[in-house]
Amino acid sequence: MSFETLRSRLTEHGPRPAIVSDGQCHSHAELAAEVDRREQACRAAGIGAGDVVVLLGDFSFAALAELLALLLCRATVVPLTPQAHAKLADQVAALQPDVLVDSRQPAPERLRQSRDGSAAWRSVLPVDAGGLVVFTSGSTGQPKAIVHDIDSLCYRYLARKPPVSAICFLLFDHMGGINTVLHLLFQGGLAVNPGTRQVDVVCEAIARHQVQLLPATPSFLSQLLLSRAHERHDLSSLKVISYGTEVMSETVLQKLNAVLPGCVFKQTYGLSETGVLQIKSRSNDSLWFRFIDPGVRWKVENDVLWISTRSNLRGKLLFSPEGPVLETSDSEWFCTQDLVARDGDELMVLGRQTDIVNVGGLKVYPSEVENCIQALPFVDEVLVKGKKNPLLGQIVVAHVQLHDGQARPEAERLIRQHCASRLERYKVPSQFIFGTQSFVNDRFKKVRTP
Repeated sequence: MSFETLRSRLTEHGPRPAIVSDGQCHSHAELAAEVDRREQACRAAGIGAGDVVVLLGDFSFAALAELLALLLCRATVVPLTPQAHAKLADQVAALQPDVLVDSRQPAPERLRQSRDGSAAWRSVLPVDAGGLVVFTSGSTGQPKAIVHDIDSLCYRYLARKPPVSAICFLLFDHMGGINTVLHLLFQGGLAVNPGTRQVDVVCEAIARHQVQLLPATPSFLSQLLLSRAHERHDLSSLKVISYGTEVMSETVLQKLNAVLPGCVFKQTYGLSETGVLQIKSRSNDSLWFRFIDPGVRWKVENDVLWISTRSNLRGKLLFSPEGPVLETSDSEWFCTQDLVARDGDELMVLGRQTDIVNVGGLKVYPSEVENCIQALPFVDEVLVKGKKNPLLGQIVVAHVQLHDGQARPEAERLIRQHCASRLERYKVPSQFIFGTQSFVNDRFKKVRTP
């Protein structure tokens, strides 16, 4: 079975609502008809296997139909929001795409008439299935482009499950966002596009459409708590809140359980390189989980998680001044760069290898220090990272946002005292930087690089 299965599923789910966007609700039957129309138009324009197509949009009805049509034509699609396209202009140009499709415009733009002189990275493009190119977030360095085969990704969606309604929170160019929408469509569910990812806008959409599932990032959920949006909007329809893409604070998770007691909090795990994998949390308020994905094997070496999965990437592109450099591996194992603790067959992610602060040869996990500081009632948000030091190699620096009215000198004294009573001495921040600037990027993930 393959991505082609989606055709029959859309027809089967016919009258059920499929997507809410721009104030309109469209059924699965309407989506199927629009996908068919756009697929025919793509084929008439000569778009197919081997073509690299940049698709601009969000999870609108038009953009979603175009994405599905291009994949069914076996083109390789690079989905991007307009903002991401502007930000990644140099990297996108280096890919030498053949076609540009703006979902807000009536017709595609052919960028290249011939594939002569095409970049070497195209050797990994699938020819018997649609392809997908997604960019990593760049939260720990420069963005990279990951090449996938859509058939290898979609095996997780084939098993039949009860349909649900969900917010399209993760973006159009994010592996997690694409995973959410494909899962919904294969199961006859409803995707609700809130338009923007502002806390009140998302919560209003949940209340209006009685949404059952909110897939989000820990940073967004922390903002939801701080804004007290749960007190202004009826979120009683929510059954599941899934969180992933970055480490969750235990403090934040406990607070979420307290204010939304009717919700199941479900951790997710996935990477741009592997897709989203099926896991099961130990409990509602625990960060421990185990893999239940039948297509996944895992191992831990030197505290680092390695994954082998049916949906491993076809290739990774690194960008240099000379153009994209294809990075491939003959190994079936992929190094996630996630440092983990292990308890039998359960794991807990401690942080990325690149995030670890090395203080005189001793490892400091930023998430541990952040969790400690965030427990203080006058702290709104905190970001911990390393700073170069000539004597120790690095020191721990905490960037802190305080509640309005909290005096900074007193706050620093209390935070130092609190950390000293709960953390080993080398983990206590040597420097505190107080401010109001956001720590998160456009994907609602904390940015730990300068």
